[in-house]
Order: sequence, then C-alpha cells, then structure tokens
Amino acid sequence: MKMTKLRGFGLIEQIIALAVLAVLATIAIPAFRRLVVGYELRVAQSDYMAALQHARNLAVNEQVRTIFCPSRNALTCNLDNQWEGGWLIGRDPSGKQQVEGKPLYTGGRYSPSIRIVGSDKKHFWFKPDGGSAGTLQRLVLCTHERPPRIRVVRVAMQGRIRAAPPEREDVAKCPAGR
Repeated sequence: MKMTKLRGFGLIEQIIALAVLAVLATIAIPAFRRLVVGYELRVAQSDYMAALQHARNLAVNEQVRTIFCPSRNALTCNLDNQWEGGWLIGRDPSGKQQVEGKPLYTGGRYSPSIRIVGSDKKHFWFKPDGGSAGTLQRLVLCTHERPPRIRVVRVAMQGRIRAAPPEREDVAKCPAGR
C-alpha cells in the first residue's frame, strides 16, 4: 500500500492569505459604512413621514389641534429646532406650543451620523380639518459625509406630507463633515 503525503497550507501561504483579506476588508468597510448610513437616512425619513401622517390623522379623527415637535425627554417639546433627540405627538387644543397632558406617541432617536433640522417653525401643528397650521414646513435630514446626502420631508398648508428633493436652502442646513 502506497502512502500519500497530505499537505496543508504553509505559514507563508497563510500570511499572504491574511494580508489579502486585510486589504479587501480595508477597502470594503468604508463602502459598507456608507451603505449603512444611507439606509439609516432613508429609515429616518420614512419614520418622520409616518409620524407626521399619524399626527395629522389624530387631529382629524379626534377633532383637536395636534402638535408634532422635537423632544429630548419624550415629555415636552424642545424650544430649539434640533430633532436628533427624538420627537413627540400630543394634543395642543389651546395652541400653547406644548403638549397638554401626556404625549400620545414618542420616537425618532437615530444614529449620530444623521442631522435633522426643521424649517423656521420649531414644531408642526395639524388642525381638526387636517391642514397644517402656518406655512409650508419641512424637515431636512442629512448625513455628516462629504458631500452630505440630503432627504427632505415637506408638509403643505393643506396637510399633505411628502418626500421632496432638497433645495438650495436645505443644502445650506447640512454642512459637509463634522
């Protein structure tokens, strides 16, 4: 009976294979990170659109003025225009720009790689007829990349909520890099 000698990979071959794998990983990781951030941006835009639509539906169904605003503590509205800390939906029948009673819904905490800025108004109101109180409003969602990727959510005075392409003033709200 003839014995055959089994050979495996030698040390040099294993080191070369690990070096090639390290180079491939170095190339793939930044591209994968960009893919993940883009996905998070799309999810955040979809979540904000759904939350705005929900706030509008509550206003119509309950026939009460409803507020959608940024919130860091999930109990009260922020007085600034930064939405990264989250949002809340609640009833605001007297128009005091704060939730009366307990918030109905909260959410919206996203990756620190996403910046979310509102238009000049610091919150969104929906009237019992479904219209938005005030003027055309928008949320601008952008990444901290160079150049930043930007997504916009617009709310018309009639209450229509839609995704829209960014305009020049939206781009100005998203500085490239940190």
